[in-house]
This record gives sequence, structure tokens and C-alpha cells, in this order.
Amino acid sequence: MSWKELSRANFTIHAITSILEEEGFDPNVCLVDTGLKTTELLDVQTKISPEIEIQIIERALSVLPKKAGYGFRVGRSLRITNFGVWGLAILTSPDMRSAIEAMARFSEFSLTLSKVSFRESQERMAFVLDMRHLPSSIHRFMFERYCSMTVNFLAEMIPDYQFSDFELHLPFSDPAYESELAKITGLEVLSNQAEFSLSVLKELLDVPFPEADPLAHAHFIAECERMLKGIERLPDYAQRIRNYILREKDFSPSLETVAKSMCLSGRTLRRRLQEEEHNFNQVVLDTKMALAKELLQTTSLPVKVVAERLNYSESASFVRAFKKWSGQSPAKLKQSV
Repeated sequence: MSWKELSRANFTIHAITSILEEEGFDPNVCLVDTGLKTTELLDVQTKISPEIEIQIIERALSVLPKKAGYGFRVGRSLRITNFGVWGLAILTSPDMRSAIEAMARFSEFSLTLSKVSFRESQERMAFVLDMRHLPSSIHRFMFERYCSMTVNFLAEMIPDYQFSDFELHLPFSDPAYESELAKITGLEVLSNQAEFSLSVLKELLDVPFPEADPLAHAHFIAECERMLKGIERLPDYAQRIRNYILREKDFSPSLETVAKSMCLSGRTLRRRLQEEEHNFNQVVLDTKMALAKELLQTTSLPVKVVAERLNYSESASFVRAFKKWSGQSPAKLKQSV
């Protein structure tokens, strides 16, 4: 698991356990069957996978009083610098438009558990959340957390900007919840909208950032590019398989294990891949070979060590697979660099 997930998941779950304590509940209630202890949440080395994070959020929300604001309380604990190079690439952007481009281009580094897109209309722009892959029971919490986190980010980047023009858009109607949300945030809440989104006047796109640093921004963007390892973007489910492999360093995953990490059955994941015209085994192989190519081209690691890194028990098996995939042997590739 990467530092990006450790940071986000640990901050989130530690904040949730704090909320449970403040509300008079035992935090351990949401850790049952997770293999985690409350003391481990303070350790950045503790592994917290997306499915465990989702499970903990669901359990906490099931025992907490039903009201708005938990997601906002958690979101306040997250800062843009918690997201390492991705956060620094955003923070050093010259303006909001450049920051949004960096957010979208390297969005997998944010690991918000939600898919985020950005849309422009004639007068407004919106951060749109797609949470269809998440349990509906946590949608409100996730939306609140994202809104709080985004406003925090913007406050760090443009501290003098007034946020009163923001609107919260909900794809349902719940007057009591909307009233609570408006009271907590001081923002207008619109119901029965097409999607969960955070909307603001389009003029925000051209607001300059005081911390803008063109040289540093170029450096951090290059680092993000390097971290992507030159791997092209895949359709949704194929990309999520690739993300799982890179995140967990599991180079021989089973379809069932990966499906579980997405809160899906193996049968459903196989069907979704077929709809994208992809095959599970081929996605796994392509990911391994792309990583092998990167290691061979950019490091001095011997072929044998690269094979071991990718969990090949024999170098010969790796050499055959790589040659079939790329058309040349690993040794020949290293010689051409």
C-alpha cells in the first residue's frame, strides 16, 4: 500500500474514532472483524485497504445518531500537504484552472474513494462526485468529506477568497438534512439535482494562487508523471484493477480478491470487464510488464532482481513473458537505454 492511502485512510479513520468517542460510543465498535486496534490507527505503517475503510465508515454511521456533519468533521482533518507530491503540484499551481488540471490528471493520487470530474457551464463550474460504486449508506458522509476537504484545500491556496458563492448540490430531497447542511456550512443547498456536486462561480478558475511557483510546479508535475510510470489510462474497471496491483504490490492477484476490494462479486467484475472489452489476466500481465519495463529502463537493477520484484519464482519465466509482451528480451531493452 502506498503512502497516499496510508495518509488518507489513517487520518479519516482516526477522525471517525474520535467522533465516536465524543458522541459517547466505543470506537472499537467499528473495528470488529477488521483486524485493527485503535492504537494502530496512529501508526502510518498500518495497512488500511479501501474495503476496510468503507466497512469502518459504514459501521460508525450505523451507530452514530442520524444527522449531518460527520463527513465535514472528518474532512477538516485533511490538508493538501497530506497528499504529498500530488498536493504540492496543486499548491504550487499558478491558478485554479491549472490546479484543477493537476487534480484531474493525477486524480488517482488523491484516493478519495470517489470519482471526481469537473464541469463548466456559462457562469459556474462544479466538482462532480460519482459514488455509484460505493454503498449508498455512506454517500452523504463521503460528499460532506469531499466538500470539506476541497474547501480546506482552496483556503490553503487562496486564503483571501470568499467561499459564500459555493453551492452544495444533492441528487435527492431531504428538507431536514438540507437545513442541517446549510446551517453547518453557511452555504446554499440545492436538492433534486442531477448529481452530488460542489458548485461555484466560474471566476474562481482565474484566481491566482499566492504560493504559485512555476519551477516547483513543473518539478512536482514531473514527479507525478514519473510516479504514474508511463502507464496509459484504462477504462474504469480495468484501471481500478491496475490501481489495486500498484497499491497492494500484489502482482499475482486473484479476480475474487480484487473484486472484493471494489465491493463487487467476482462475477460482476468479470462482466464489467467484458463490457469494457478487457480481460482480467491480460490487465494483470500488462501492468506487470509495464512496471518491468520502467524498472529495466530507469534503474540499474539486474533482470533477476526485477523478476523477483514482480513475484516471478524463476527469471526464465519472466524473460519469456516479457519477450512475448514487448517483442524483445529484458537484457536487450536494458542495453538500448
